[in-house]
Amino acid sequence: MRKTGFTALALLAAATTLAGCTWLRNSAGLTKQAPDEFAVTTKAPLVIPPGFNLMPPSPGAAPTNSLATDAQAQAAMFGAGDTTAIAANIQGNYSPAERMLLATAGVNRSDPGIRQLLQSDEGKMQGADPSFTARLMGATAQPNNGQPIDPNAEVNRRAAAPKPAAAAPKKSSGWFDWF
Repeated sequence: MRKTGFTALALLAAATTLAGCTWLRNSAGLTKQAPDEFAVTTKAPLVIPPGFNLMPPSPGAAPTNSLATDAQAQAAMFGAGDTTAIAANIQGNYSPAERMLLATAGVNRSDPGIRQLLQSDEGKMQGADPSFTARLMGATAQPNNGQPIDPNAEVNRRAAAPKPAAAAPKKSSGWFDWF
């Protein structure tokens, strides 16, 4: 008993002595190493080298590398190109004003198969199931054949429909049911 007590006391004394040793603290990583503030260098700011013949802009002047705002607005509204020739080639029963509007809107650059592309994308999104919304809302799908729905007839139909059965009460089966 004395031997183990003496060994434990010797180990405690050795640990206390070594804990105060700076070399042991540094090698164990117990001390904080602050950065050397004199080792930090600053970089010179970026400057444009002379000889590029660049003139600084004058205050309040318009930029020289862009169109004026009124020219940009005209190009956006009326487009580029001969709109009268484009309007003359538009097929259909349109007035001359409608033909000019379509020509300036860029009808000649439109994709003729865009409707088929959008319909195929919509079919892929919904899985090509027309009753998706009806199942989601808990109703049966009823085709309306393009006719508007009569609200009074719909209210009467819903009132005559059988009511769903009430759900059974939930049984307590967990630790956190008291929340």
